[in-house]
Parts: sequence; structure tokens; C-alpha cells
Amino acid sequence: MYKTMYGFVWAYSKREQIMALVLTLLSFPFLYYSFDLPKTIINKAIKDPTKATDAGVPVPHEIVDVVVFGYNLTDMFGFTMERLSYLFLLCGLFLILVCINGMFKMRINTFAGVMAERLLRRLRYILIERTLRFPIPQFQKTSAGEVVTMVTAEVEPLGGFFGDAIVLPVYQGGMFLTVILFLFIQDPMMGIAATALVPLQGYIIPKMQRKINQLGKERVRHVRSLSNRVGEVVIGVQDVRVHNNTGFVLSDISRRLGQIFWVRLEIFQRKFFMKFVNNFINQMTPFLFYGIGGYLVLYGELSLGALVAALAAYKELAAPWKELLNWYQRLADSNIKYEQLIGQFEPDGMMDEALVASPPDDLPKLAGTVQASGVTWADEDGMRIIDNASFFIDAAQTVSITTTSGTAKDVLAQLLSRILLPTSGSLVLGGHSVSTLHQATVGARIGYVSGEPTFFAGSIAENLLVGLNRLPPQAELDSKKSDKNRSSEVIEAIASGNSPYSHTSDWVDYHSAGVATRVDLMGHTTDLLNVVELEDDFYALGLRMTIDPKSEPDLAEKMIEARGKIRTLLDTRGMDDLVQPYDIDRYNTYASVAGNIIFGKPQTDEWQYENWATNPIIRAMMTKHDLVDDFYEIGLRCAGLIVDLFKDLPPGHPFFDQYSFVSEDMLPELKLIARKSEQRAAGTELDTEERRIVLGLPFKLTVQRHRLGLIDEAMQKRLLAMRHDLRKSHPEMFEPGGGVEPYRDDTINQGLSVLDNILFGRIVHGRADALEKVSGVVREVSRDLGIEKAILRTALNFQVGIGGGRLSSAQRQKLNLVRSILKNPDIMILSDGLSNIDPAQRTRIAVNLSRRLEGTTQVWIGTGEQDGISYDRRFDLKSGRISEISDTKDSTVAVPDYDRQAAAGDGDDALNSEARSLRELPLFANLDATKLKFLAFTSERLTYNPGEVLMRQGEDGEDAFVILNGAAEVVIESDGNEQVLFELGANKLVGELALLCDSKRTATVRAREKTTALRLNREVFSEMARQDSHFAFEMTRDLGRRLILTTSELNRARNELVRNGDE
Repeated sequence: MYKTMYGFVWAYSKREQIMALVLTLLSFPFLYYSFDLPKTIINKAIKDPTKATDAGVPVPHEIVDVVVFGYNLTDMFGFTMERLSYLFLLCGLFLILVCINGMFKMRINTFAGVMAERLLRRLRYILIERTLRFPIPQFQKTSAGEVVTMVTAEVEPLGGFFGDAIVLPVYQGGMFLTVILFLFIQDPMMGIAATALVPLQGYIIPKMQRKINQLGKERVRHVRSLSNRVGEVVIGVQDVRVHNNTGFVLSDISRRLGQIFWVRLEIFQRKFFMKFVNNFINQMTPFLFYGIGGYLVLYGELSLGALVAALAAYKELAAPWKELLNWYQRLADSNIKYEQLIGQFEPDGMMDEALVASPPDDLPKLAGTVQASGVTWADEDGMRIIDNASFFIDAAQTVSITTTSGTAKDVLAQLLSRILLPTSGSLVLGGHSVSTLHQATVGARIGYVSGEPTFFAGSIAENLLVGLNRLPPQAELDSKKSDKNRSSEVIEAIASGNSPYSHTSDWVDYHSAGVATRVDLMGHTTDLLNVVELEDDFYALGLRMTIDPKSEPDLAEKMIEARGKIRTLLDTRGMDDLVQPYDIDRYNTYASVAGNIIFGKPQTDEWQYENWATNPIIRAMMTKHDLVDDFYEIGLRCAGLIVDLFKDLPPGHPFFDQYSFVSEDMLPELKLIARKSEQRAAGTELDTEERRIVLGLPFKLTVQRHRLGLIDEAMQKRLLAMRHDLRKSHPEMFEPGGGVEPYRDDTINQGLSVLDNILFGRIVHGRADALEKVSGVVREVSRDLGIEKAILRTALNFQVGIGGGRLSSAQRQKLNLVRSILKNPDIMILSDGLSNIDPAQRTRIAVNLSRRLEGTTQVWIGTGEQDGISYDRRFDLKSGRISEISDTKDSTVAVPDYDRQAAAGDGDDALNSEARSLRELPLFANLDATKLKFLAFTSERLTYNPGEVLMRQGEDGEDAFVILNGAAEVVIESDGNEQVLFELGANKLVGELALLCDSKRTATVRAREKTTALRLNREVFSEMARQDSHFAFEMTRDLGRRLILTTSELNRARNELVRNGDE
């Protein structure tokens, strides 16, 4: 990116800037003549009618020479005009000049605006493109919110300045100089009078404005301080009351409000004084004009027309001068903002642009050996998460890499996936160094499956095709370029340096997926659902989706056929009471109030349910059936219930979509309505818009889903009466092309889900076994009719919600597997990618996956080995280093020599070593490096000789210990006897339970050999447990694991006692 704003502007708009400058220069002659023409009108065309002419004819009909723009056309061409005609000619020319100057100004400003918007669009595109190349650790320092703010809000002022950066000073400065030139030509003294005070004004006004700007920033700081203080008081209002601190708090608030007042007062004084000075200077020049110009006119040294023209021209002087001053202030701000912005988007370690742009035509295969030589990856604090790791994996091997460190696990997986690059060392995939691999190759040849996959708002199909949407639709773009009527969208995208390819076009790489068409791909995708055991989930989703019978006529026909077969089976098996059919004469408690009234699906906007409160036909029907007041009361109760139920949910929570019948955006309005409803006794009434909202709420109620008790049987009968009356009074609504598509037993209704269409009714969910039984019958019939896979495919259109929030964590992990399998990668990296799936299913899926990926290099990385897989090789990742595990026993893993490192000094190396040791413990595995180093820094390193006690049974639990090297034994003392329970080796934590629970030690721990240990600080350990939610969660999981282990041991001991008793 260009370091300076003007470098960026000139590089990407040079041609447009030159065109704008040419237009600007062309406008100045017309501007000059628009100043000169009034002088000619007054001096040549206008004459005092009381003065007689030489020929004795009336003044309007006097023959005069024709002088235009200083040229005497009478002398040049020999023709003359009457004075009145001459006046009208000059006035017409003046009007033409006004139009020409206005058109020039309009064209220049429009041109500059388009140029600015293109530059702004280009800058945003560049910033987003650079964000996609950020090193992953950068996002730990830069949040998504910061990036969004910088790309949207912070660049907006720059966009406003880009178009003015060059054109405005030239245009406005040219106007200013044109006026000055005109004044000097009329008379040098007039020019001097006009410019005499300009330097003074240019020096004083910006300095005064700069001080006002500083005061404005100070006011903002005071307001923020007040906001923070008010927030503290509101949060701590209980303590303020308890301690009667109200007076003191209000005194502090008064002080802060006073600070804001005095700053605002100074702003007002300086602002209006500046305006006074500016106005005074502006009016001094007309004073000089009237004085000096009048003197010159009286002595005949200046014509009256020239004086009037000079005064008119001077009025045009203020606007460009003001624009230039404003531009100068914006220039400094924009330069600073641009430099700050660029600094945020140039982090160290950003991926080279050449590895992202212009992918090679032939992507190399990565099916060869994976070889790491001395690979090290260190975080920004210098802590080595992967330390001098060396290993190799042959092509198509299946290997396991186990580790207790969650961070090391993630880093290694990201290194193998080229998400991270090694700090040092060499990593070669299939004969290609990861540092030189193009991103297109990485995306096509490497599959990366993590435990927390990302899903984007959209359909399941769109998310599954993320790994295949990589072929720009060049053919479509070429067709647009060759078309005479070129797509304006493509033209503008190219002009702004953006991607010219349509986002809605087909980007799918079908060849990589091993299919020819999109239909084949969707079929292949549904086949893969069986690999990850998602068929049942997808079938259930598919039944909830809707279809368009015109686009899927075969499926629609089979669904109608299935409808009759299912009814017969339900009747035969005595399950007909498990479905509530759609019956024109019966209220369906599983449909909304609005759906029951029209018994169909709205087709036009006026019949959409949200518009019913203002629909004249519905309002008339409600009035006729005396429902308005009842609906109003029901709506008020709905508003209150919704507010109570959903008021504590954070913004964007998926429960709004799943359980609420109003949008999240309406919640503030409903809160206000509920508050007014509570105050009705005091005379508070709702306004018209609020009443409309209230009356619209009952239409969205579903009796069985919302179970609020507001639509009772009596109300249902009244609504049925309204249904029949509506059909009788307005039959045209239900005709083809009308506002409503009625539900019919012999067609597929677009307003109903696949399941509801097949059943032509709703399952009675009040019966515990209804869903399972009816769904079983539906699946049986759909399988017989051959539409099971078609229903599975409809589930691909299911909207996953923001971040995949409408899917379970297990479903997201399974779909992430499908997404990676679809790419047919050469290397598959699985980093706890099945962690949220239950163990039995996880094993089955792992077996299926391993078979499916036969011939692919598979690297399974996790805290333990995945069951069900036959590994070719096994590795252990410990203390950042990797060693291979032999079939007989583990190869020795070097434990860092802490004594030697400590002897070198208690510097950063020793601290990093201790932090790495802490990371090996499951409890601390996912803490960030800074907190680990802080924990190590606040801990005390102790060395114990054999037999020395680390902690003694019965003592208060004041600290916990992490054994760095050596070994210790846990001993229980009873009646003077000792029993060794077990031994502790390196990288073990002991004593933390007594520390957290403020209890006595339940055992003694003593060194068996020379042992080095870290004694953890109690205050720091407890504070981390209180403040770090992830640490607290890991501690809870650790306690749970211990509880399960203890329970298992107790059961084993009980069973052993029972066996001994039987014997």
C-alpha cells in the first residue's frame, strides 16, 4: 500500500484527476467573462433615459456599437443594434454564462464525487483483502469489531476527501485567483483592497479554529468520563444506597457536569468571537471598495460599471476562500487518518500477496512425503509452542499425534495446514515448501478439520461449497465484456480495482469434487451424509423445508401420492389421531391465527401477516366479528409476555429465531408498549403506530407452540366463523392470481413444509410418541416411493444462521468433515475435529472417514488417540517437541533441564521453559502465553532432595505445586503408618484442590529423588479462576474427570469387596 494519501490518490486516479483538472481550467475563462459582462451591461447597454440622445431618438431605440467580451463587433463586422436589443442580448449572454458555469461546477463536482467513491471502494477492498492475509496471531490483538470499524466508519471521511484532494484546491483556488485577476484588471487599487486582508484572515482564522477543535476533543473526553462514572453508579446503586453515599456521588456528578459546562462556555465564546472577527474582516473589504472605488468613480478614474462588477465579483470571493480554508484543515486530518489506517493493516508476518493473487493454472499435488526439519513456532512473547520439531510422514500414511497441550495441538495443525508459517525450520509437503505454496494449492490439496469450524450465514449447501468455490466464472465475464451494452457493475468494479466476477455466479470446481454438474455434486454430497451419520438429521431437516412444485414437479407428484398412502397406513395402524389434518371446518392449533383465518399462504405484500393490522379487509372482518378490542387486549398481554421472556437475551441470540414470534428489532418497541400498558390507569395511551403493532401480535400466535393460553376454544370458534365469512365475502382472494393461495388436498401448497404437505396436517406434538411414530411411517413411504434422497437434498437449503447458530456443535463438526471430504484433498489434518460427537458415534465416523480417505495422508492430532483407526505411525508432542512412539514403548522424550536453564539466569528463557511446562497440564493447556508467563513469573521455583516434603497431610492448603522434573510420591498417614498411593512424575500438578477449597491437605507429598517444582501463588491462582471463564471451565472439567475416576475406583473397590464376600 502507498504510505501517503496523495500517493494512493494519484496512483489510482491519475487519469481521472487530469480530466478533472482540464475541465477545471476550461471553466475559468467562462467564469472571468461572467464577472466582466455586468460591467459591459452597465457601461454600454444601460443609459439614463432622461438624457437625450445625439439623434434625438428615445434612449431604448438609440443605435449603438455592439461590444461583447471586450470585442467591438461593429468595428469588426460593421453591424449595430438598438440599445434595448443590445441590453437583452447581453442579459441573454449573461444567463448563458450562468448556465455554463453551473454546468461546469456540476460536472466537476459529480466527476470528483464518482472518483472519490471509486477510491473509497478500492481502499475498502484493499483493506479487506489485506485482512485476509493477516497472520492468524494478529487477530488476538485486533478484534473483528476493530477491523469492521476501520473498514467502514474510519475510512468514510477519507472517501469524502479523496475527490477533493487535488481538484478542489485547483478549482476553488482558480476561482479565487480569477476574481482577484478581474479586480486587478479593473483597477490595481481595487485588487489591493480585495487582497489586503486575506493573509491576515488566512493566519488568524485557522489558529482560532484549531483551538476550538481542541476544546471539542476535550469536551468529548469529559463526556466519556461522565458516561463511565454514571455507568459505575448505576451498577453500584445498591452500595450507594446502603452506605448513604448519594450526596457524595451527586457532588461528583455535579463537578463533572460543571467541567463540561465550562468547556462548552469557552467553545461558545471562542466560536462566536471567531465568527465576529471573520465577519469583520469580510466586511472591511466592501468598506474599502465603497471608499476607494467611490473616490475613483467621482474623479473619473473608474467607471460605475466597473465598480458594480467589482462588488459583484467580490461576493464570489468569499465562497472559494472559505472552501480553501476548510480544505486545508481537512487535509491535515485526512493525512493523519490515512497514515494511522495504513499502519493498522501492515502487521509483521502478513502473507505475501503473490501467494494469493493469480493462482497457477495447474495446481501441484501434495501427495508425497510430509517432512519437518527443525520446525519452531514462537508466539509474539518469544515462547516456543513448537520447538525444533523434526519428523516425516510417508505418502498416504495415517498417523496419530497426541499431546496434552491444546495450544500446541492447534499450532501444529495450523502449521501443517499452512495457516501458520514456521518461525524457523523447514516444513515440506509433497516436495513443496509451505512458505512458497500458493494459497490456491493449499485450499485445493489440504483439508483442515478443527473442533470449532466456522459457518457463515446462509444455507447448508453454501457452507459446504466453501472449499470448492474457487474457480472465477471467466466465461461469464468475457461475455459481458464483449457485449456492446457492457455491464455497468463490471465496469465499475474494474474501475475501482475490485473483483469483476459476480458473487452469484457458479464458482464451483466440479473437477476437484469428481463430478460434472451441480446436480451430481448435490447427489454426491447427500451420499457423504452417511459417512458422518447425518442422514437422519438431514431427513428431519428436509421434512421441515418448503419446496416449489414448479421447480421440482417430480417430487411434488410423489408427495401427493405419498399423502394418500400415509393416511391409509396411519388408519390401518391406529395412528390417525396422531395427526391433526388441515380441515376447512376445523381450527388447527398447530398453525398461526393468521394461517387459520385465511387457510392458505399469502401471495402479495398486502396479505403478508405483518401487514394485517392495517389490511382494510381484515380490519373490516375483525370489526364485523367484534374482535378488535379482544385482539387489542391479547396483543398487550403478548407484548408483556415477550418482554418478560426475552429481555435478558443478548443481541443476536438464536432463541429469537427459534422461539419468538416477533423479530429481535421489535423488542425495544414492545418494552415501551408494555410499560405504557402498565400505566393505562394513569391515562397513558398508545399512539397509532403502537396500536398497529399490538393488533398485529395475535395473528402470529400458534396455540400449541406458544402455549400462552390467549387463544381459547371460544376464540377459535370465532376465528373459524371469520374464516368462512372471509371466503364467502371475498372469493376473489382465493382465485389464481389473488392475494392468497388456499390450502388444497389435491396439490402441493408452497406455504407448508414437506412434512405438512405430505400429511396435509400437523403432528400432534402433545403425544410423546407421535413425532417418532408418524415420522417413521413418512420415511417408510418416502423410501418406497424413491423420494428419500430428494427430501435429503432439500435440507441443503436450510439456513444455518449467524455462525451456524441454528446447528448443533456436533452437526457443525460433521458438516465440516463433509466440506473437507468434498475437496478430495491430498492431506487431511484432523485436530480434535470430532470432539463434540458422542464417543460411540465418533468411533464409527472415524472408521468411515478413514476408509473414505484411503490413499490420502491423514494426520490425526488430539489429546488422545481416536479409537477405531489403524495408525501407520504414532507421535507424541511434548514440551513443543515431537518424538515417535514405537510399538513396544514410547521413545524417550527429553524433559527440559530446568536447573541448567535457571542457572543461566532467571531471564526470559527460564520463564518460557516454565510456561511451556505449565502448558503441558490440561488445566492450563488453553491459557494464552501472557497469562502462562505471568503465572510462572509469580510462582516460586524450589528444589527438593529425596525424602523432603513438598506438602504435609493436615496442613492448610496454601499453595499448589507443579513438578518440573524428578519424581514425588503421594503418601497417606494413618495411626503412625504410611501408605504410598501413587507416584508423580514431571509435568504434574498437585495440591490445587485444597488451595481452591480452603481445606486441609488430605495427603503428604514428598520427593523420591531430586525434584524441582514450581509453587503456585494462591492469590494469582484463585484470581485466574474467578476472572478467566475458560480457565474456570477447564478446572470444572478437570474436577469432573477426577470425580468420574473416583467413582469408577469406588465401584471397582465395591465390586471387589462383593466378590471377596461371596468367596
